[in-house]
Amino acid sequence: MFSINFTATTKKSIILTLFALFFLSCVFLLMIGSTFHIMSPPKEYLGIDNTGETAAQRVEFLTHLGYNVNSSTEESENIRIPIEFSDVYNNYNELQKENGTDLLNYRGAECVRYTYINEDNDMNLNIIVYDGRIIGGDECSTELDGEMKPLRQLGMRS
Repeated sequence: MFSINFTATTKKSIILTLFALFFLSCVFLLMIGSTFHIMSPPKEYLGIDNTGETAAQRVEFLTHLGYNVNSSTEESENIRIPIEFSDVYNNYNELQKENGTDLLNYRGAECVRYTYINEDNDMNLNIIVYDGRIIGGDECSTELDGEMKPLRQLGMRS
């Protein structure tokens, strides 16, 4: 017959080891959870109500900024804001920060990017919608070496 006898010191060591593992697991889970925290979107973007659940609301938002768009040009794509930003995404985020949005607050978020054509200059207008709210966007040319600018209100655009 085989039996194991634990001394009081051995039992104490096992209990302390298990407690330490439990504590470290809790700390690790808290760190992971804070990495995936996604902010609730604000109620305004560029000083305008940023509700973007419907095509009509998104077009109205862009119209309030001074853009001339038609909802029939709308294209959409599901996107995920990456958890770790590449140089390209860091540069894009700097563009968003010009309008008071930091996409780092939405790391890991499932969003929809809607694209419209600005009928005044044939540039694309992209808006990013999270949880029914517009949280970012840009104006960009479709040319290979084209420019990209943050969305602006008509009076603020250069």
